[in-house]
Amino acid sequence: MDQQIPQNCKFEENNSKSSKKRSRAAFSHAQVYELERRFNLQRYLSGPERADLAGALKLTETQVKIWFQNRRYKTKRRQMAAELATTPTTALAKRVAVKVLVRNDERQYNAEELLSPSVPPLYQSFPYYPYMFCFQPWISGNTLSGGL
Repeated sequence: MDQQIPQNCKFEENNSKSSKKRSRAAFSHAQVYELERRFNLQRYLSGPERADLAGALKLTETQVKIWFQNRRYKTKRRQMAAELATTPTTALAKRVAVKVLVRNDERQYNAEELLSPSVPPLYQSFPYYPYMFCFQPWISGNTLSGGL
């Protein structure tokens, strides 16, 4: 059973629009200087501000927008790295209270303390029977033989 695919639906491997990879935009030193200067004044630009800056630097608005996004992310990464470097390693470790069981080769506990909890449970626990609810022949006439 052959089906004809309409001409406009066929995939063409040599489509020049989809196969070209966009090259990386290289900014001039003057453009980077002006972008950095503006970033130091304000980290976010409004639409008209972005359009004015793009026009002045002979860039597209998208290039300016992406440059500011990347620069904000770079600033955030550097700030987090600096905070991590100044934080002492002891502050990163979580402190946990641990009961001492043995000190100087002497036992520091009673056997009953380890077996029974020192704090009573907040609720009464019940035995868990996972298959109890699967087969209940005593409810609504169900039997194990499959009668419903």
